[in-house]
Amino acid sequence: MYTREVLEPPKSLIQNKKPVFGSFRGVLNRLDIRGIYMPFGVVPLPPFVTNIRIKSKISYTFSVGDFIGTVEINDIKILAYTDVVFLEKSTGKRFAYRHIMRPRRRLIPHELRAFISTSHHRVRYIRISWDRDKNRISLLFSMKGDNARPDSYCALISHFDEDVIGDAIHVVPYPSMRRCSASYQLAFSLHGSISLTPPGQETKTMEDSDGMGFIDLRRTYLLFRSRDEFVTGMGIVRGKKVVFRIETSSNETVNADKYNANALFIDKDMTPLPPIRITHPHGLNGRWNIQDTDGMVDLVFTPISDTARTLSLFLFRTRYHIIYGTFEGALLTKNGEKIAFKQLSGIAKHNLLRL
Repeated sequence: MYTREVLEPPKSLIQNKKPVFGSFRGVLNRLDIRGIYMPFGVVPLPPFVTNIRIKSKISYTFSVGDFIGTVEINDIKILAYTDVVFLEKSTGKRFAYRHIMRPRRRLIPHELRAFISTSHHRVRYIRISWDRDKNRISLLFSMKGDNARPDSYCALISHFDEDVIGDAIHVVPYPSMRRCSASYQLAFSLHGSISLTPPGQETKTMEDSDGMGFIDLRRTYLLFRSRDEFVTGMGIVRGKKVVFRIETSSNETVNADKYNANALFIDKDMTPLPPIRITHPHGLNGRWNIQDTDGMVDLVFTPISDTARTLSLFLFRTRYHIIYGTFEGALLTKNGEKIAFKQLSGIAKHNLLRL
């Protein structure tokens, strides 16, 4: 059965101007990959040039009560944008809000012990934050609607000592050993409320509901072209809190068995998952097959609702799909325990980037 060593985190992810690759458990003060020597070739460029090529992103995926969705803040230096997409399961209604903003300094901080990332706009506000010393994880957003979309408000709260299922740091080659992609993953249960106010109607509120959440904070040396796919599933399986994150990329390293960011979190325990192959023979809106060669992952993802986005600015162009659906299949833990489920809620993202 597949195994991947999980180590204690180093003091810094970049040492002697080289990345420290691996998967790590424990608290690291900063998620910072600046300072790599010649990450893009044999010509040494000044740090301010190579630092511009670092893309930062934080995503908060949640499933609470009758709602499932994702909130993202993206900073690619030449611009920044946010996405809020969530769906009401009982009605199938989808709510999507996007905001493009000019770049600003420290949109996504490097600190991990106490973190706060906000997007301010006169009609749309997002804040993702946590503080280990204050024992708190939170998501807050307030979105002003229009003729087609309601005003929406969300407040979700978690606590490190009670709600965290697990966390991990992954540093993987991207795709060569010269540069890297670093991610911090945090899986947890949560509690909160969501309110919707359709145009001309009364406010509908889901209060005091329990659910599950997953945060992915990521920094990557941006390449000119890339294709990435992420799937995140979460829920209660036979009384256990289960969260998994699986991803594939066109820039995947040749040594993916040793370095990847796939992980399964169950009740404060993490199982490293092997490299995965994701196929969708019937298109993005058909059933996805998610499997490995070690027999640890055998899943089918069935899309229910697809939110497609295209963003073009000068030479930059990205097209991505945020897809709500359900998972069916089984995962194996590192101890050989089989976790089987049907109709487990989740979010998939398919991304194409050209710069």
